[in-house]
Amino acid sequence: NAAYLHILTVDESGNQKEQKLRLEFGEKVKAPTLEEQLDAILVQIGREVTTYSIEKIERSYDSLSPKRKVAYSGLSTCKVLLPALYSIAGTLISALWFYRKKLDPPIKILTEATENIAEENLDFEVYYESRDEMGRLCDSFEAMRKAMYENNRVLWHMLEERRVLQASLAHDLRNPIAIIEGYTEYLQEKAQTGSLSSEKLGHTLANLSAAAKRLSRYTESICDIQRLEDLEIQKRPCRLPDLLSDMTEDFANMVEQKWLSVETEISIEPCSIMVDSQILYRILENIVTNALRFAKEKIWIHAAFYDEMLRISVSDDGPGFSPEVLKVKNRYNLAVNQEGAHMGMGLIICRILCEKHGGALKISNRPEGGGQVEITILAKKE
Repeated sequence: NAAYLHILTVDESGNQKEQKLRLEFGEKVKAPTLEEQLDAILVQIGREVTTYSIEKIERSYDSLSPKRKVAYSGLSTCKVLLPALYSIAGTLISALWFYRKKLDPPIKILTEATENIAEENLDFEVYYESRDEMGRLCDSFEAMRKAMYENNRVLWHMLEERRVLQASLAHDLRNPIAIIEGYTEYLQEKAQTGSLSSEKLGHTLANLSAAAKRLSRYTESICDIQRLEDLEIQKRPCRLPDLLSDMTEDFANMVEQKWLSVETEISIEPCSIMVDSQILYRILENIVTNALRFAKEKIWIHAAFYDEMLRISVSDDGPGFSPEVLKVKNRYNLAVNQEGAHMGMGLIICRILCEKHGGALKISNRPEGGGQVEITILAKKE
Protein backbone atom coordinates (compact mmCIF):
# COMPACT_ATOMS: atom_id res chain seq x y z
CA ASN A 1 0.00 0.00 0.00
CA ALA A 2 2.95 2.32 -0.57
CA ALA A 3 4.98 3.77 -3.45
CA TYR A 4 7.95 6.07 -3.94
CA LEU A 5 7.64 9.39 -5.81
CA HIS A 6 10.92 10.30 -7.57
CA ILE A 7 11.52 13.97 -8.45
CA LEU A 8 14.52 14.55 -10.74
CA THR A 9 15.54 18.13 -11.57
CA VAL A 10 18.23 18.89 -14.24
CA ASP A 11 19.56 22.45 -14.73
CA GLU A 12 21.35 24.00 -17.76
CA SER A 13 24.71 22.76 -16.69
CA GLY A 14 23.46 19.23 -16.41
CA ASN A 15 23.45 19.12 -12.65
CA GLN A 16 20.83 16.76 -11.29
CA LYS A 17 18.90 17.02 -8.11
CA GLU A 18 16.92 13.96 -7.04
CA GLN A 19 14.27 13.71 -4.36
CA LYS A 20 12.49 10.56 -3.21
CA LEU A 21 9.25 10.71 -1.27
CA ARG A 22 7.44 7.67 0.20
CA LEU A 23 3.69 7.94 -0.05
CA GLU A 24 0.95 5.71 1.39
CA PHE A 25 -2.08 5.00 -0.78
CA GLY A 26 -5.11 6.86 0.48
CA GLU A 27 -2.99 9.31 2.50
CA LYS A 28 -3.33 13.01 1.63
CA VAL A 29 0.08 14.62 1.15
CA LYS A 30 0.69 18.20 0.05
CA ALA A 31 3.28 18.24 -2.71
CA PRO A 32 3.75 21.84 -4.09
CA THR A 33 5.61 20.67 -7.08
CA LEU A 34 2.64 18.57 -8.19
CA GLU A 35 -0.23 20.89 -7.53
CA GLU A 36 0.16 22.87 -10.77
CA GLN A 37 1.29 20.11 -13.15
CA LEU A 38 -0.55 16.91 -12.27
CA ASP A 39 -1.01 15.72 -15.86
CA ALA A 40 2.48 16.55 -17.11
CA ILE A 41 5.18 13.89 -17.16
CA LEU A 42 7.86 16.31 -18.25
CA VAL A 43 7.61 19.97 -17.17
CA GLN A 44 10.01 22.71 -18.12
CA ILE A 45 10.36 25.64 -15.73
CA GLY A 46 12.89 28.15 -16.84
CA ARG A 47 16.04 26.42 -17.61
CA GLU A 48 15.37 23.43 -15.41
CA VAL A 49 13.76 20.21 -16.41
CA THR A 50 11.87 18.32 -13.72
CA THR A 51 10.86 14.68 -14.20
CA TYR A 52 8.39 12.83 -12.02
CA SER A 53 8.17 9.04 -11.73
CA ILE A 54 6.45 6.64 -9.39
CA GLU A 55 8.20 3.44 -8.24
CA LYS A 56 6.07 0.74 -6.72
CA ILE A 57 7.55 -1.00 -3.69
CA GLU A 58 7.96 -4.66 -4.71
CA ARG A 59 8.26 -7.38 -2.07
CA SER A 60 6.92 -10.26 -4.15
CA TYR A 61 8.51 -13.51 -5.28
CA ASP A 62 9.59 -11.93 -8.57
CA SER A 63 11.80 -9.41 -6.79
CA LEU A 64 13.99 -12.15 -5.28
CA SER A 65 17.25 -13.45 -6.64
CA PRO A 66 17.41 -17.03 -8.02
CA LYS A 67 19.05 -18.39 -4.85
CA ARG A 68 16.55 -16.61 -2.67
CA LYS A 69 13.74 -17.93 -4.85
CA VAL A 70 14.96 -21.50 -4.24
CA ALA A 71 15.27 -20.84 -0.52
CA TYR A 72 11.87 -19.20 -0.43
CA SER A 73 10.28 -22.13 -2.27
CA GLY A 74 11.93 -24.59 0.09
CA LEU A 75 10.82 -22.67 3.17
CA SER A 76 7.29 -22.36 1.81
CA THR A 77 7.19 -26.09 1.21
CA CYS A 78 8.54 -26.78 4.71
CA LYS A 79 5.97 -24.40 6.13
CA VAL A 80 3.28 -26.69 4.74
CA LEU A 81 4.92 -30.09 5.18
CA LEU A 82 6.67 -29.71 8.52
CA PRO A 83 3.48 -29.18 10.61
CA ALA A 84 2.00 -32.28 9.00
CA LEU A 85 5.22 -34.22 9.62
CA TYR A 86 5.38 -32.94 13.20
CA SER A 87 1.76 -34.00 13.75
CA ILE A 88 2.34 -37.47 12.32
CA ALA A 89 5.60 -37.92 14.23
CA GLY A 90 4.02 -36.66 17.44
CA THR A 91 1.06 -38.97 16.98
CA LEU A 92 3.31 -41.98 16.34
CA ILE A 93 5.57 -41.19 19.28
CA SER A 94 2.58 -40.67 21.57
CA ALA A 95 0.97 -43.89 20.36
CA LEU A 96 4.23 -45.81 20.88
CA TRP A 97 4.65 -44.40 24.37
CA PHE A 98 1.01 -45.12 25.23
CA TYR A 99 1.35 -48.69 23.95
CA ARG A 100 4.54 -49.39 25.89
CA LYS A 101 3.38 -47.76 29.09
CA LYS A 102 -0.36 -48.48 29.11
CA LEU A 103 -1.16 -51.36 26.75
CA ASP A 104 1.88 -53.61 26.53
CA PRO A 105 2.07 -54.63 30.27
CA PRO A 106 -1.63 -55.63 30.64
CA ILE A 107 -1.63 -57.30 27.22
CA LYS A 108 1.34 -59.44 28.30
CA ILE A 109 -0.45 -60.28 31.55
CA LEU A 110 -3.65 -61.26 29.75
CA THR A 111 -1.72 -63.23 27.11
CA GLU A 112 0.09 -65.20 29.79
CA ALA A 113 -3.19 -65.79 31.61
CA THR A 114 -4.83 -67.03 28.40
CA GLU A 115 -1.96 -69.45 27.82
CA ASN A 116 -2.31 -70.78 31.37
CA ILE A 117 -6.03 -71.31 30.91
CA ALA A 118 -5.40 -73.04 27.58
CA GLU A 119 -3.03 -75.39 29.42
CA GLU A 120 -5.76 -75.99 32.07
CA ASN A 121 -3.65 -74.27 34.71
CA LEU A 122 -5.77 -72.01 36.91
CA ASP A 123 -3.33 -71.74 39.81
CA PHE A 124 -2.18 -68.18 39.06
CA GLU A 125 -3.30 -64.59 39.67
CA VAL A 126 -4.09 -61.80 37.24
CA TYR A 127 -3.01 -58.50 38.81
CA TYR A 128 -2.44 -55.10 37.21
CA GLU A 129 -1.84 -52.14 39.50
CA SER A 130 -3.40 -49.44 37.30
CA ARG A 131 -7.06 -48.58 37.79
CA ASP A 132 -7.73 -47.55 34.18
CA GLU A 133 -9.75 -49.47 31.59
CA MET A 134 -7.05 -52.14 31.19
CA GLY A 135 -6.87 -52.49 34.95
CA ARG A 136 -10.62 -53.08 35.12
CA LEU A 137 -10.28 -55.57 32.27
CA CYS A 138 -7.60 -57.46 34.22
CA ASP A 139 -9.84 -57.41 37.31
CA SER A 140 -12.68 -58.89 35.25
CA PHE A 141 -10.31 -61.55 33.90
CA GLU A 142 -9.21 -62.37 37.44
CA ALA A 143 -12.85 -62.67 38.54
CA MET A 144 -13.46 -65.04 35.62
CA ARG A 145 -10.38 -67.08 36.58
CA LYS A 146 -11.57 -67.37 40.18
CA ALA A 147 -15.01 -68.49 39.01
CA MET A 148 -13.47 -71.08 36.67
CA TYR A 149 -11.13 -72.26 39.43
CA GLU A 150 -14.01 -72.63 41.88
CA ASN A 151 -16.20 -74.41 39.32
CA ASN A 152 -13.37 -76.78 38.44
CA ARG A 153 -12.70 -77.40 42.12
CA VAL A 154 -16.36 -78.21 42.75
CA LEU A 155 -16.50 -80.37 39.64
CA TRP A 156 -13.32 -82.20 40.60
CA HIS A 157 -14.68 -82.69 44.11
CA MET A 158 -17.92 -84.10 42.72
CA LEU A 159 -16.06 -86.43 40.36
CA GLU A 160 -13.78 -87.56 43.16
CA GLU A 161 -16.73 -88.18 45.45
CA ARG A 162 -18.50 -90.04 42.66
CA ARG A 163 -15.40 -92.18 42.11
CA VAL A 164 -15.09 -92.98 45.82
CA LEU A 165 -18.79 -93.77 46.03
CA GLN A 166 -18.62 -96.07 43.01
CA ALA A 167 -15.54 -97.81 44.42
CA SER A 168 -17.26 -98.23 47.78
CA LEU A 169 -20.41 -99.58 46.15
CA ALA A 170 -18.40 -101.98 44.00
CA HIS A 171 -16.56 -103.22 47.07
CA ASP A 172 -19.72 -103.68 49.14
CA LEU A 173 -21.59 -105.37 46.31
CA ARG A 174 -18.99 -108.11 46.28
CA ASN A 175 -20.04 -109.39 49.71
CA PRO A 176 -23.68 -110.30 48.95
CA ILE A 177 -22.71 -111.51 45.48
CA ALA A 178 -20.00 -113.74 46.94
CA ILE A 179 -22.46 -115.05 49.53
CA ILE A 180 -25.05 -115.85 46.89
CA GLU A 181 -22.46 -117.57 44.70
CA GLY A 182 -21.14 -119.60 47.63
CA TYR A 183 -24.56 -120.81 48.76
CA THR A 184 -25.55 -121.58 45.17
CA GLU A 185 -22.49 -123.77 44.68
CA TYR A 186 -23.16 -125.41 48.03
CA LEU A 187 -26.76 -126.22 47.08
CA GLN A 188 -25.70 -127.60 43.72
CA GLU A 189 -23.10 -129.83 45.33
CA LYS A 190 -25.48 -131.13 48.02
CA ALA A 191 -28.28 -131.60 45.51
CA GLN A 192 -26.13 -133.94 43.45
CA THR A 193 -25.21 -136.07 46.44
CA GLY A 194 -28.66 -135.86 48.03
CA SER A 195 -27.13 -135.23 51.45
CA LEU A 196 -28.88 -131.91 52.16
CA SER A 197 -31.30 -132.01 55.07
CA SER A 198 -34.44 -129.95 55.17
CA GLU A 199 -33.14 -127.99 58.15
CA LYS A 200 -29.89 -127.16 56.41
CA LEU A 201 -31.77 -126.29 53.24
CA GLY A 202 -34.01 -123.86 55.10
CA HIS A 203 -31.04 -122.20 56.78
CA THR A 204 -29.23 -121.84 53.45
CA LEU A 205 -32.28 -120.43 51.70
CA ALA A 206 -32.75 -117.91 54.52
CA ASN A 207 -29.16 -116.71 54.12
CA LEU A 208 -29.63 -116.48 50.35
CA SER A 209 -32.75 -114.39 50.85
CA ALA A 210 -30.95 -112.04 53.27
CA ALA A 211 -28.06 -111.61 50.81
CA ALA A 212 -30.50 -110.96 47.95
CA LYS A 213 -32.35 -108.36 50.01
CA ARG A 214 -29.08 -106.64 50.92
CA LEU A 215 -28.13 -106.57 47.25
CA SER A 216 -31.54 -105.12 46.43
CA ARG A 217 -31.04 -102.37 49.01
CA TYR A 218 -27.70 -101.50 47.43
CA THR A 219 -29.22 -101.13 43.98
CA GLU A 220 -32.12 -99.09 45.35
CA SER A 221 -29.66 -96.79 47.13
CA ILE A 222 -27.76 -96.23 43.91
CA CYS A 223 -31.00 -95.26 42.18
CA ASP A 224 -31.88 -92.94 45.07
CA ILE A 225 -28.53 -91.17 44.80
CA GLN A 226 -28.98 -90.72 41.06
CA ARG A 227 -32.43 -89.22 41.60
CA LEU A 228 -31.09 -86.90 44.30
CA GLU A 229 -28.46 -85.46 41.93
CA ASP A 230 -31.26 -84.45 39.55
CA LEU A 231 -33.40 -83.00 42.36
CA GLU A 232 -34.11 -79.26 42.21
CA ILE A 233 -34.20 -77.18 45.40
CA GLN A 234 -37.40 -75.13 45.73
CA LYS A 235 -37.00 -72.48 48.43
CA ARG A 236 -40.05 -70.89 50.00
CA PRO A 237 -40.56 -68.45 52.90
CA CYS A 238 -40.64 -70.24 56.26
CA ARG A 239 -40.90 -68.96 59.81
CA LEU A 240 -38.29 -69.77 62.42
CA PRO A 241 -38.28 -71.20 65.02
CA ASP A 242 -41.83 -72.46 64.31
CA LEU A 243 -40.66 -74.70 61.45
CA LEU A 244 -38.01 -76.42 63.54
CA SER A 245 -40.35 -76.75 66.53
CA ASP A 246 -42.85 -78.68 64.43
CA MET A 247 -40.12 -80.92 63.02
CA THR A 248 -38.48 -81.68 66.37
CA GLU A 249 -41.89 -82.54 67.82
CA ASP A 250 -42.26 -85.27 65.20
CA PHE A 251 -38.74 -86.51 65.87
CA ALA A 252 -39.40 -86.56 69.61
CA ASN A 253 -42.32 -88.95 69.00
CA MET A 254 -40.02 -91.17 66.95
CA VAL A 255 -37.45 -91.23 69.75
CA GLU A 256 -40.00 -91.94 72.47
CA GLN A 257 -41.27 -94.95 70.51
CA LYS A 258 -37.77 -96.43 70.88
CA TRP A 259 -37.92 -95.85 74.65
CA LEU A 260 -35.28 -93.16 74.42
CA SER A 261 -35.22 -89.54 75.60
CA VAL A 262 -34.55 -86.46 73.49
CA GLU A 263 -33.31 -83.00 74.46
CA THR A 264 -34.06 -80.15 72.03
CA GLU A 265 -32.54 -76.66 72.08
CA ILE A 266 -33.50 -74.09 69.40
CA SER A 267 -31.50 -70.86 69.84
CA ILE A 268 -33.12 -68.83 67.09
CA GLU A 269 -34.91 -65.48 67.20
CA PRO A 270 -38.20 -65.25 65.28
CA CYS A 271 -37.54 -64.54 61.61
CA SER A 272 -38.52 -65.55 58.08
CA ILE A 273 -36.06 -67.41 55.85
CA MET A 274 -35.99 -68.90 52.35
CA VAL A 275 -35.58 -72.67 52.59
CA ASP A 276 -36.88 -75.90 51.11
CA SER A 277 -38.70 -77.27 54.14
CA GLN A 278 -39.29 -80.70 52.62
CA ILE A 279 -35.58 -81.17 51.91
CA LEU A 280 -34.72 -79.96 55.42
CA TYR A 281 -37.22 -82.39 56.96
CA ARG A 282 -35.80 -85.27 54.92
CA ILE A 283 -32.26 -84.44 56.02
CA LEU A 284 -33.15 -84.27 59.71
CA GLU A 285 -35.30 -87.39 59.48
CA ASN A 286 -32.41 -89.42 58.06
CA ILE A 287 -29.98 -88.10 60.68
CA VAL A 288 -32.35 -88.77 63.60
CA THR A 289 -33.13 -92.23 62.22
CA ASN A 290 -29.40 -92.94 62.02
CA ALA A 291 -28.93 -91.75 65.61
CA LEU A 292 -31.77 -94.02 66.79
CA ARG A 293 -29.86 -97.07 65.56
CA PHE A 294 -26.90 -96.40 67.83
CA ALA A 295 -28.22 -94.32 70.76
CA LYS A 296 -28.34 -96.03 74.14
CA GLU A 297 -30.50 -93.68 76.17
CA LYS A 298 -30.59 -90.13 74.81
CA ILE A 299 -30.44 -87.96 71.69
CA TRP A 300 -29.65 -84.24 71.57
CA ILE A 301 -30.90 -81.80 68.89
CA HIS A 302 -29.49 -78.27 68.81
CA ALA A 303 -30.34 -75.57 66.22
CA ALA A 304 -28.95 -72.06 65.63
CA PHE A 305 -29.06 -69.45 62.88
CA TYR A 306 -26.37 -66.88 62.08
CA ASP A 307 -24.56 -65.52 59.01
CA GLU A 308 -27.51 -66.66 56.84
CA MET A 309 -26.68 -70.27 57.70
CA LEU A 310 -29.02 -72.64 59.54
CA ARG A 311 -26.91 -74.97 61.70
CA ILE A 312 -28.40 -78.10 63.26
CA SER A 313 -26.54 -80.81 65.16
CA VAL A 314 -27.87 -84.22 66.20
CA SER A 315 -25.89 -86.18 68.82
CA ASP A 316 -26.36 -89.50 70.57
CA ASP A 317 -24.74 -91.43 73.42
CA GLY A 318 -23.94 -94.49 71.34
CA PRO A 319 -20.54 -95.94 70.39
CA GLY A 320 -19.85 -93.14 67.91
CA PHE A 321 -18.36 -93.33 64.44
CA SER A 322 -15.56 -95.76 63.71
CA PRO A 323 -12.04 -94.50 62.88
CA GLU A 324 -12.51 -95.75 59.28
CA VAL A 325 -15.58 -93.57 58.84
CA LEU A 326 -14.00 -90.53 60.51
CA LYS A 327 -10.99 -90.90 58.24
CA VAL A 328 -13.18 -90.13 55.24
CA LYS A 329 -15.69 -87.96 57.10
CA ASN A 330 -15.80 -85.27 54.41
CA ARG A 331 -16.43 -87.71 51.59
CA TYR A 332 -19.24 -89.95 50.47
CA ASN A 333 -18.84 -93.22 52.32
CA LEU A 334 -20.78 -96.36 53.11
CA ALA A 335 -20.47 -97.19 56.79
CA VAL A 336 -21.33 -100.88 56.79
CA ASN A 337 -21.53 -102.62 60.15
CA GLN A 338 -20.54 -106.21 60.71
CA GLU A 339 -24.02 -107.56 60.12
CA GLY A 340 -24.43 -105.47 56.98
CA ALA A 341 -27.71 -104.04 58.25
CA HIS A 342 -26.72 -100.39 58.11
CA MET A 343 -25.09 -99.11 54.92
CA GLY A 344 -24.81 -95.42 55.86
CA MET A 345 -26.89 -94.42 52.86
CA GLY A 346 -28.83 -91.99 55.03
CA LEU A 347 -25.68 -89.93 55.65
CA ILE A 348 -24.79 -89.99 51.97
CA ILE A 349 -28.27 -88.79 51.05
CA CYS A 350 -28.08 -86.04 53.68
CA ARG A 351 -24.67 -84.91 52.44
CA ILE A 352 -25.94 -84.63 48.85
CA LEU A 353 -29.05 -82.71 49.91
CA CYS A 354 -27.03 -80.33 52.11
CA GLU A 355 -24.62 -79.54 49.30
CA LYS A 356 -27.48 -78.94 46.87
CA HIS A 357 -28.94 -76.52 49.43
CA GLY A 358 -25.65 -74.59 49.65
CA GLY A 359 -24.50 -76.24 52.86
CA ALA A 360 -22.46 -79.17 54.13
CA LEU A 361 -22.53 -82.15 56.48
CA LYS A 362 -19.86 -82.98 59.05
CA ILE A 363 -19.58 -86.02 61.31
CA SER A 364 -17.57 -86.34 64.51
CA ASN A 365 -17.61 -87.97 67.94
CA ARG A 366 -18.59 -86.20 71.14
CA PRO A 367 -15.90 -85.85 73.81
CA GLU A 368 -18.27 -87.59 76.23
CA GLY A 369 -18.81 -90.40 73.75
CA GLY A 370 -21.30 -90.95 70.97
CA GLY A 371 -21.62 -89.69 67.43
CA GLN A 372 -22.53 -86.21 66.26
CA VAL A 373 -23.76 -85.06 62.87
CA GLU A 374 -23.82 -81.33 62.10
CA ILE A 375 -25.49 -79.87 59.02
CA THR A 376 -25.44 -76.35 57.59
CA ILE A 377 -28.09 -75.02 55.22
CA LEU A 378 -27.93 -71.75 53.32
CA ALA A 379 -31.10 -69.90 54.32
CA LYS A 380 -31.19 -66.20 53.57
CA LYS A 381 -33.63 -64.01 55.45
CA GLU A 382 -36.66 -62.92 53.48
